[in-house]
Amino acid sequence: MPKRKLPVVQVGNFKQVINQALKEKRHVTYLKQVLKDFDQYKKTFNHAFTLKNSLKAIYVFRAKYIRKTSVWRDIAILGNQTFCNLAEAIIYWMGWDNDHMHGFSIKKVNNKIQGRYTSFSIYAPGWEDDPHPTFKTDKIKIADIDYKKNPKWNFVFDFGDGHEFDIELRNINPKITKKDFPEPLPTCIDQRGVAPFQYPPLDEDE
Repeated sequence: MPKRKLPVVQVGNFKQVINQALKEKRHVTYLKQVLKDFDQYKKTFNHAFTLKNSLKAIYVFRAKYIRKTSVWRDIAILGNQTFCNLAEAIIYWMGWDNDHMHGFSIKKVNNKIQGRYTSFSIYAPGWEDDPHPTFKTDKIKIADIDYKKNPKWNFVFDFGDGHEFDIELRNINPKITKKDFPEPLPTCIDQRGVAPFQYPPLDEDE
């Protein structure tokens, strides 16, 4: 079995392009700031990652809808599944179509609460990286995160309509397995409230 490794952000030719532009003295101040921000982004996530969590354990997250806090879903998911799997489960159990991008953001960085649309985010596969590369949700396993440091996250689905959630780890259970659930994981194990329409109906006057 290959040795488990922490996630690595895929940079492609990002640095080569930046360095060439700097060499040609184009947008120097801006590009130096981009490099600085990218280094801080990597440092922040490297601090958030861990190899200590079990890939086989069951993790339970509560996804609480911001606009209507009486609406929430508890999702059970395996440690070796991904944040993309978690996003898909939340969207499915809200009764919506998975036809837009999503992102998870670290809620607190350096003991400072972050906004919902933060630079310290991981995004859906296919997200256009700008201004620097980012981690993708299909490459980060649930077990990759140190939840002692980061038990709470922000989640956004559809950056146009902006369906926003607070995500909190409820528990990690290494004693149960996927065989203890009546359906494949990830799945909803508890819920409250009726989800709003994915696309709010337009007023007749509009």
